[in-house]
Amino acid sequence: MVNSDFQHHEDVYKALVNIVGPENVTQEKCDLICYERDFSLIPTSLEYTPDFVIHLKTTEQASEVVKLANKYKIPIVPRGGGTGQWGGSIPAKGGIILDMRKMNSILGLDEENRTVTVQGGAVVRDVVNHLKKRGFFIADKPDSWFAATVSARTQTNGVGYYNLRYGRFVDQVVCLEVVLPTGEVIKTGPSKVYDPSSGYDLTRLFSNAEGTLGIITEVTLRIHRLPEHRVVELIEFPTHENLIKAVMAIRDSGLIPETIETMDGTCYNSYVQGAYTELYKEPAHEAPRDMGAMLVTYAGTRKLVEAQAELAHELSQKFGGKPASNRLQEALVASKETHPINPFPRDAALAGKPSKYVFDGTVPLESTADVFAVYLKLVDKYKVEPFGIETVNCAPDFHSAICARIHVDESDEAEIKTARKFEDEMQRHIIGIGGGIGGCGGIGILRTRYAEAQHGPALELMKKIKRLLDPNNIMNPGKKFE
Repeated sequence: MVNSDFQHHEDVYKALVNIVGPENVTQEKCDLICYERDFSLIPTSLEYTPDFVIHLKTTEQASEVVKLANKYKIPIVPRGGGTGQWGGSIPAKGGIILDMRKMNSILGLDEENRTVTVQGGAVVRDVVNHLKKRGFFIADKPDSWFAATVSARTQTNGVGYYNLRYGRFVDQVVCLEVVLPTGEVIKTGPSKVYDPSSGYDLTRLFSNAEGTLGIITEVTLRIHRLPEHRVVELIEFPTHENLIKAVMAIRDSGLIPETIETMDGTCYNSYVQGAYTELYKEPAHEAPRDMGAMLVTYAGTRKLVEAQAELAHELSQKFGGKPASNRLQEALVASKETHPINPFPRDAALAGKPSKYVFDGTVPLESTADVFAVYLKLVDKYKVEPFGIETVNCAPDFHSAICARIHVDESDEAEIKTARKFEDEMQRHIIGIGGGIGGCGGIGILRTRYAEAQHGPALELMKKIKRLLDPNNIMNPGKKFE
């Protein structure tokens, strides 16, 4: 796909300059190509080039740009940090990229009512650091927190740290400011409290829309007091089956840690052992692929944290769980907290094949071990190089948001075809056991082909909602349920 072709290109460019200023508009090829990709597995032979890239600073500018695009029927694609895994911010049909990152102001902190309001382009890490100085935190911390923006997290309902205790990202959202496809600006609810019962739940509707229904320009989030004490632990298990049994036992005990992330042995080697090697400049002991590991965090008063940790240890020991070495735990925490200049050193294309997601889904906790086993069978079937499979357990029922990756050469069409076959089998399996394809955040451009199998007759209703709100199909076309 090349950039779109429309008659009023020069008129649109001049209008955009009038709205956001010449310094915030570009149509130069060298600038446009920077927006053709995200972290998804897209063949390098394909071009998804926008016609313009603009940097927004205000909601008023966003409204005027959307009105302009609606007039000329030009596609609009909102973009945050570009760390998406499924092509959600790729300009599938050209048009205007709305780079949100200059809309990064923290507009208000209400300590009494425990909310913070930020512009949609604010980076998660910047918001976290701002709140930390004032004794608060938001219950979200993805691995991409150094670049991910708040509106993008909202649009894809991503997962990260703290999701077991506080829920997914949208569970932190109180209300939104949204620019509709007509350019009209609305608030989706009260500014201090999430109140879905007073009307249709527009906050949730727009929160999961991946930019296909409107542009999120402001987000009000629930915040929490920093705990007196927080502990991060890494526990190793002899098998992945034992690991999942331990997580079930923790669930059934009534204990609710802040975080539980689980990994198979391959992911443990790729992620944790890799972090160890980077930090200490020496190789770590390689784990067998059928082992399991659990990252678990507790928070609260010191007495509460110690009681939680003691109970979790007792439950884990019943299934062979043992704490990892202090150095491995330190390496993992360091990789979560800070990043070198290259935030994905093990994924860098120059260091070899980058690791790409081939599966992302949501399943009941009881089905997690089954999904891990299917992943390993497919690794052997297709003879691919695995990065591993991991889960983030989420409230309210400890369900598993699962992510699986393999190493793929994006310039090799044969490898991409193999990855697609791998992905198809994984996604169909998940749908077949009653799981969901949304997983850790959105479906973007790459997973729309599974939408009918996932939603059945409800898919047509979703398409009707899209057509009703966006009759000219300008909002991130080619994605979701067009």
